[in-house]
Amino acid sequence: MKEDGLTFLEILIVIFIFSLFLIPVTIFIQKYHSSYLLNSAIAKIIEGINLARECAINERKNFSIVFEKDNFKIMKENNAILFKEIKLPDNILIEEKSEGFSPLVLLPDGTTKEAGYLILFDKITKKKKKLKIHNITGKCIVEE
Repeated sequence: MKEDGLTFLEILIVIFIFSLFLIPVTIFIQKYHSSYLLNSAIAKIIEGINLARECAINERKNFSIVFEKDNFKIMKENNAILFKEIKLPDNILIEEKSEGFSPLVLLPDGTTKEAGYLILFDKITKKKKKLKIHNITGKCIVEE
């Protein structure tokens, strides 16, 4: 007498085949997630710079941004922290910064004291992104 239904062995074979199809998908998702973290770190820094620039213009005071290895903070003229220390995502580090970013000083007219660049490094994907700031406009440009 033949029974209708699936045996345990058939179910295991289907699960094995399904898992083989999922391996490339998980690898793609991990790589995408890592590149997303680097882009989000750049976006955080640009938002912080734009906020400090707007505050400097509105309050007519100098604002500075102090960058450390894995975080940064926005400070007023009297070295009071504007918000809190902003941490970058895990595995994202500030690899190199020029004199213009040590610290980045935003003046009351919307310009910066000095032009410069900042290089972010992703430890997982080994990718780097360069963030440049112009001293005359106070605007940021991202390079690969």
